[in-house]
Amino acid sequence: MKNNSITINLNKIISSNCILGEGLFVKNSQAAWVDIENNNLFIEENMNLYKYFIANKPSIVFNVIDGIVILGTDIGLVSFNLEGKKENILSYAPHKNKIKEYRSNDGGFCGEYKLLSFMHRSDPKNNPGMIYILLKDSYLLLDDGLHIPNSFIEIRPFEILISDSLKGQIWLYKIDNDGSLLDKILWAQLESGIAPDGGCIINDLIFITLWDGSSIAVFNKDGTLLTNLSLPVIRPTNCKFDSLSSQLWITSASEGLSKDDIKVYPSSGNTFIYDLEIKN
Repeated sequence: MKNNSITINLNKIISSNCILGEGLFVKNSQAAWVDIENNNLFIEENMNLYKYFIANKPSIVFNVIDGIVILGTDIGLVSFNLEGKKENILSYAPHKNKIKEYRSNDGGFCGEYKLLSFMHRSDPKNNPGMIYILLKDSYLLLDDGLHIPNSFIEIRPFEILISDSLKGQIWLYKIDNDGSLLDKILWAQLESGIAPDGGCIINDLIFITLWDGSSIAVFNKDGTLLTNLSLPVIRPTNCKFDSLSSQLWITSASEGLSKDDIKVYPSSGNTFIYDLEIKN
């Protein structure tokens, strides 16, 4: 893996102007993501960008199929009909009486299971979040020890990387086929001030965006850092790969940036498409 040569070339900048762009989903040249702060859902298809308002604060797009978007939100799992612009609550999260305190954050798939995480809205440092495995209509608590859960990248069957952005830690979770936790291992520790955010796996390489790191970190499956790919934003938030076009999509945030930061990084909050090439 150390002999891999990875290059990215900017193909397009999509002016989504998000405060907190996140929850990226990409498949067959169609993409969807959210702006958590503005409760917006974005759909990019056939060179057209569509924006929708979501009443239940969205954080993660799980799927888009036949005009229906499956979202993780502060209230739980929600479906959204693009044509009718109608939301339907599929399942309530266990802490629905604490929505004013917690909101959903990142999520993903491990085997057949959906995972959805929640973080404290105002003080995650002193209030760790929750990570749930969704079993049909029920929620099984996987962990309540991470402060800002992120990443959710399955690297092997029933083995998934979940980051704690607050502590700069990336953990490897091993999950039994019934959804119970078998093991939790510290997979990587980032330098102080750099937060691992969303990511994906491409050809056995792990791509993780670095909030306040202006880059994507590329690891092998053992957690060894191979390289960093520089980006034109301070706070990239997620990346997903479209195998059909060999393109890497990246969301970003402008949240918390000063006017001087925005002057230096004027594309903060937009979504990027890069042509990706990996040579062995």
